[in-house]
Amino acid sequence: MLDQTPMDPNSSLQQLLLHGSMVNTLSSERLPQDMILSLKLRNLEVETEKHQKRLLLKAAMTKFLPAADALLEMIILHLPSPRVAQKYRVETLYEGPMDDDCANGIRNCDSNGPLMIYISKMVPTTDKGRFYAFGRVFSGTCKTGQKVRIMGPNYEPGKKDDLYVKNIQRTVLMMGRYVESIESVPAGNTVGLVGVDQYLLKSGTISDHDLAHNIAVMKFSVSPVV
Repeated sequence: MLDQTPMDPNSSLQQLLLHGSMVNTLSSERLPQDMILSLKLRNLEVETEKHQKRLLLKAAMTKFLPAADALLEMIILHLPSPRVAQKYRVETLYEGPMDDDCANGIRNCDSNGPLMIYISKMVPTTDKGRFYAFGRVFSGTCKTGQKVRIMGPNYEPGKKDDLYVKNIQRTVLMMGRYVESIESVPAGNTVGLVGVDQYLLKSGTISDHDLAHNIAVMKFSVSPVV
């Protein structure tokens, strides 16, 4: 019963647009145009009869319950901020001692601490064969031109295998399909790096601290979509 009341307008709108009739609480005499007009869908109210029902339903539901707004509000209300989450996640995230500088930087989400970035995926660029290294800044501040240690998943502290010391060519902000160059990215944010794809196959850790350990490789369990 608790779920039924919030879903009534949603069900009524779908029933109206797909079948031309209302359900339960709303009058069956109202026309689809009335509800479309109330949603302020430009140009659709005039061409209602010409639209396929599925396209009309999609347009109406986009206005009635925008997925982007609903998702953003859910993230704001229910997901903890990086500053809160990293206090209890550091033991799972960091493979090194829990009392070293890097662990403390991650725990406090400290923009002034040692740089600790986990690269989770490679995103193709407009240049053929080149990729943005996309990841999350857990500690420190990532800057364009900064000299860093690029540590692959097989890196072991004290050894040089799977370790490269290079400069970050560019830092970029990735928002959907848009990419914008920026000077720096502080802890708690995601970042795209240019010039790192040559040294990492898929994932890895980037730091400016000589004694930094890796951030644990994140494993994803995904069912195939047939």
